[in-house]
Amino acid sequence: MPNEFDMTVRNGLLVTPSGVVRADVGIREGTIATIAASLPEGREEEVVEAEGCYVLPGVVDAHVHFNDPGFPEREDMASGTAAAAAGGVTTVIDMPLSGRPAAISVEALELKKEAGKLRAKVDYALWGGLVDDNVDEMEAMSQAGAIAFKAFTCFAGDDFPYATSEVLYKGMKEAARLGLLIGVHCEDQALTAWGEIEARKKGTTRSFLDAHSPLTEVLAVNAVLEMARTTGARVHICHATLPEVVDAVTRAHTEGVRVTVETCPHYLLFTEEDLEKMGPVLKCTPPVRSPEAVEGMWKRVFDGAVELVGSDHSPSTMSQKNVIIQAQGGAHSAESDLIDPPETPNGGNFMSAWGGVQGVQTLLPALFTEGVKKRGLPIEQLVCLLSRNPARLFGLYPRKGSLRVGNDADMAIFDPRERWILRPKDLLHKNPHSPYLGFSFQGRVKTTISHGKIVYADGRARDTRGVLLLK
Repeated sequence: MPNEFDMTVRNGLLVTPSGVVRADVGIREGTIATIAASLPEGREEEVVEAEGCYVLPGVVDAHVHFNDPGFPEREDMASGTAAAAAGGVTTVIDMPLSGRPAAISVEALELKKEAGKLRAKVDYALWGGLVDDNVDEMEAMSQAGAIAFKAFTCFAGDDFPYATSEVLYKGMKEAARLGLLIGVHCEDQALTAWGEIEARKKGTTRSFLDAHSPLTEVLAVNAVLEMARTTGARVHICHATLPEVVDAVTRAHTEGVRVTVETCPHYLLFTEEDLEKMGPVLKCTPPVRSPEAVEGMWKRVFDGAVELVGSDHSPSTMSQKNVIIQAQGGAHSAESDLIDPPETPNGGNFMSAWGGVQGVQTLLPALFTEGVKKRGLPIEQLVCLLSRNPARLFGLYPRKGSLRVGNDADMAIFDPRERWILRPKDLLHKNPHSPYLGFSFQGRVKTTISHGKIVYADGRARDTRGVLLLK
């Protein structure tokens, strides 16, 4: 007789929002067919042994930049999704900027869809861009597959013009009409532009922090919240760094504004002092903040005020980062001098370095180490932050984000017992720089499964193909 299942995950500790249970999972034709305390052994099905490991819903990273098409030297769908799989991520939602062309039209969105079809190893969905002249294209882009729209309130590059107040307001009205979500990078354009001019004269870490001060983020968030209140649009505040920003979102939400907020691991693990020590490898916008802000953000994570955590994986080459020495003196580093100094054509000037942190592969282990093990965050809440909540927000739940019969068989087999130090050879994205190099992690992804197929195991990503996800 044929086996009942194509794959069985045995003896794992299944993590659900309501608790942890020891169980087996039977998978058939890419979906979860059954969950039981013990399943009979078959003869032909593939068996994944999960003894002593958590079985987590596959992580949904709603904030990645994979630069495909356009800049393969930084990253592409193949390398980015390989790194995602290594981190237990089975769904990524790719941002519209940092590629060529930026996904701000139907034509450009189609090119990005094709890049995913050819190269993505895990499932993917796509953000569209809201820029200064494309409000009239939002409906067509949504119909073509854009799952949400991203806007900036400050300079985001010549190929992705930031949304002026007028454009953002018009875009929100259109989003409200169409039932679309708008995610916003919130920094005040006037203040950051002026601050960047001053910072480039000095070229220091401190001048960069001053140019992107907390005030620039607070002002922009408050303006966005008022527009959301007026238009009735669904708005998502991307990569919040400040407790006062989360509090403003919470207040607006209680008053009926349709708003959510995310943060990123680097805003929960690193501080301005780390940036001073580590240099360009930790440079991003908005920047990392004070130790007090980090602790305040953790409190709001525990309180449930932060809906989700995304990596904001923003890749670059070594030379674009002006990387000199990795992981030297950071607060969490276990070792230093982990990679050789590369060429630095810009002379190592901090202001000329790329602004963005690579983190899709370390999203889950970083939050488990710092949140669950160090601070006592319930593992069930971690699942909500990384899987259930992002899947719900972007219309992918319950197919994604939970371990339930009938759902896609997406899961991460995560060993909480393993202690390890991240080294360049471990990284599957294209350029081996990361602020987490030298970081001592507790807990590691052992196997990642997508649609009932192993996409990562034994330190290697498999040659699999993900699918485009639509709402």
